[in-house]
Amino acid sequence: MRIVSVGLYNPLSFRSGSDTYIISLLNPLGKSYDVTHYYFYKSMIKSSPRSSQIYFKTEYLEPAYGHGFLNMHNLVQLTRPDLLVKSDTLNDITAYIVLCDTFTYHVGKYISKKNNAPLILIKHNIEWKYVQNQIPIVHTFLKHYEHYILQKADAIITISMNEYRYFMKYVPEEKLYYIPPIIDATFFCPDGISHDFGNDRLNLLFFGSLDRVMNINALKFIKNSLIPLLEKRNLLDKIRVNIFGHGTPPEYLKLKEDKNINFLGSVDDPARYIRGADLVLVPVTNQGGVKIRILEALMCGKPVVVMPEASIGIPNKIKEYVFIEKDAEGFLKVIKQFLEGSYVKKIDTDFINSYLRENITVCNIVDEIINKNKSKNDK
Repeated sequence: MRIVSVGLYNPLSFRSGSDTYIISLLNPLGKSYDVTHYYFYKSMIKSSPRSSQIYFKTEYLEPAYGHGFLNMHNLVQLTRPDLLVKSDTLNDITAYIVLCDTFTYHVGKYISKKNNAPLILIKHNIEWKYVQNQIPIVHTFLKHYEHYILQKADAIITISMNEYRYFMKYVPEEKLYYIPPIIDATFFCPDGISHDFGNDRLNLLFFGSLDRVMNINALKFIKNSLIPLLEKRNLLDKIRVNIFGHGTPPEYLKLKEDKNINFLGSVDDPARYIRGADLVLVPVTNQGGVKIRILEALMCGKPVVVMPEASIGIPNKIKEYVFIEKDAEGFLKVIKQFLEGSYVKKIDTDFINSYLRENITVCNIVDEIINKNKSKNDK
């Protein structure tokens, strides 16, 4: 039985938050079904696997002409990627069940309709809220579009209870499922090699996709607000600000040239660097979904300080391990606790791992949909 997933990116190359989530959904399915993830964006970025085995295939969707995806306006890339693909390619795809997200819905719906296959919508975020502060001009359109495709999907998987409760206002509850991100505990764990940043200072760490809007804004906060405040309080000689991630940050930030930043660029083993830090910073302010790097840091036994928006999708039972502050002064307050050695609470990584796994699985959902589809076809 063939299951098809459609996304903008190849999750095996990027390995960022939403890509990690799609892997956690497709990998268990791949143990029982023939699963292929089709993607539009061919990245040159490669990183080492975060899981010992991958049980699904990935396949690039060739553009209709040249480097179609890269040459089109961002809004077209996100809302109508199907316009860039050779039609024959889509016609040749067979599927028993189709998974897609908001931005690849057109393609997912086309494949679903052609194969008379149920369509599962993966909701990483409430997308219109996610882009509200980044691309204000399109968020109203996206809100209406998002509500429209909710009605069309046969099932909807949400990454957090925040999304689940929001979508419950618009679709029947029997269509909704909540599957939190599953963090690979063999990779993100407190045991293992730690990168040696040096023990002469308190090591702060920021990591993420450095060319994405939310993370660029976070880098601006660190460079233009937090570091100047640390300097004003004469704390820079006691603190090291470390940054890593794939993607190229804007040149104007001059991260490599900044003497107050230890810029590492892309790294092969993020867990190793997380374990080497004392405190992880997540000053992102976009709403929606779950900031998976928070869970990754906690699973490595490292405390995290975040902006309020970044904490929204984190389960309440896990939030007790997270510091939530709204500005540079608040971040400084937390940092001073670590400088003074007053933070002694140990993170229960076993509890976090077991809590995230106490939910329905994607295999349960697919089995349920298969049975419903059989019953419908038998009538």
